[in-house]
Amino acid sequence: MRALLRAMRGQSGPCVRRTLKDAAILAHAAASSGSLGMHDAAAKHREELEDKLEAVDASDPLSELKLVWDTILLHRDSPQEEGLDVEEVEELVLAHLVAFPDFLADDLVMNLFRQVQLGQGFLHAEKQHINVATLLEQMKPRLDRHKVTALNIARECCTHLQTHSETLASKLLLRMDLDGDGYIGEDDFLKCLVHALAVEVENLAISAGVQQLLKEEGFADEFHQAVWDLLVAGDHLQA
Repeated sequence: MRALLRAMRGQSGPCVRRTLKDAAILAHAAASSGSLGMHDAAAKHREELEDKLEAVDASDPLSELKLVWDTILLHRDSPQEEGLDVEEVEELVLAHLVAFPDFLADDLVMNLFRQVQLGQGFLHAEKQHINVATLLEQMKPRLDRHKVTALNIARECCTHLQTHSETLASKLLLRMDLDGDGYIGEDDFLKCLVHALAVEVENLAISAGVQQLLKEEGFADEFHQAVWDLLVAGDHLQA
């Protein structure tokens, strides 16, 4: 699993990585809009999510995907022809959550900025007051001091999600079981695992991690100050 995550975040998988981050954010936005009764917005998010997932090409980390599949089969107590069942999928979810914190911590702050950028994109041009690129440049010199905080938050989020591994496994199985036979075959596994994990598992960790990061007093103070400075500077330019 660590090899797969490294491949997705290394030179061989930058396109996959960017697409999955956008997909995870859009999935969260669709769910949030739907829960608030904003059905038109939710539908728009879902359409964009589908476009993102169609663009995912898992061929870059294919060898690592195959290695994960073979490892699961080798650890079976007895040979069987069926694909992965829900218990094996749960083991996969747990393995992912054990490996994911180090990777999540590196991207946690960037995911916050991507969410801000996505939110700005849904506003009319005259209401887009935050230049995310400028905001990131202002925050960059301060980010190193928050690395330990981000790692602790990532670990806490993934540890908490491990307590819901059975539910996550059921959702993952439903998303990946394209023929509806209750199992995940090899073809479906290689085709669906990357974006299924992003939507059903990583999205939850990202959403929870970003919210927790904003509750950390030290980071929140610096982030909100940077936003305020940017808004003030924009007001001066308009004046």
